[in-house]
Amino acid sequence: MKRSTRWGVSLCAIALFAVAGCGTSTAPASNAGSNTGNTAANAASGGGAGSANGSTDTHKTTAIGINATVDANAQPGDGKIVIGVDNTYPPMEYMDPQDPTKLVGFDVDLGDALGQALGKQVIWKPTAWDGIQTGLLSDKYDIIISTMNDTPERRQKIDFIDYMNFGQAIVVKKGSTENIQSLADLKGKNVGVEISTTSEDALKKEGGINIKEYNSFPDAFQDLANGRLDAAVVDEVVARYYINLQPDKYQMAGKPFDAEPVGIGIRKDETQLEKDLKSALDKIKADGTYDKIYTYWFGKE
Repeated sequence: MKRSTRWGVSLCAIALFAVAGCGTSTAPASNAGSNTGNTAANAASGGGAGSANGSTDTHKTTAIGINATVDANAQPGDGKIVIGVDNTYPPMEYMDPQDPTKLVGFDVDLGDALGQALGKQVIWKPTAWDGIQTGLLSDKYDIIISTMNDTPERRQKIDFIDYMNFGQAIVVKKGSTENIQSLADLKGKNVGVEISTTSEDALKKEGGINIKEYNSFPDAFQDLANGRLDAAVVDEVVARYYINLQPDKYQMAGKPFDAEPVGIGIRKDETQLEKDLKSALDKIKADGTYDKIYTYWFGKE
């Protein structure tokens, strides 16, 4: 899984999707117009507070009751951990559509929980994705928590503490998994994907699938709900997030595929910090905090 550059559009669409649901269809990418910004702005004014129980509440904020501290000018120092983050990747790390000053997401809760376990203040430093690794190597922050895949190429320059594995997922209408359990089962079927993503690449590689391209993945979910698609393929974390929001409408078919590890990026010379973070991660997994965060954002597996 590789992060798509299209997430700025999808962030607005999240607000639209979560509040408006799937009552209307949006045309595929080949002929779609765009009014997402205005509709999303209206939608962002609605929604209730999220619940830590992985419920269907549509406005998610934090699973652990910590409001993230954000400072674009923060510098590393004693007693704190400055984290580099690209805050445009919902549901992992993004600015709350209802309060654009608040940073929220799975990774944000994870980082704040690690800081709490270490007894250190966590400060999030927004950073453009294309320069996030360079910023780490230039000592602009202590670590990166930003849905960064742990790859051999990146390990040549930095180390990783892996905390999650996820890949691509097939999503179908609730109760429609009987004939779809794998990529091979999608042959000859109408399947929606967000244009220019690894989800689309996977379908093209498989071949024989009637691919419908969309400008943003919530558009595909709307057409899936309205019976215009047999399935949609998206990043696993996105699938789990939307299924958690509307479990009466969608479910995952089969198991995720093409999984890759995601980890905390850290400089190779930060051996003590790496050791401390690994211990903190083990601690929050053992005491249930990690599961609490996961369930809040993605529901129970």
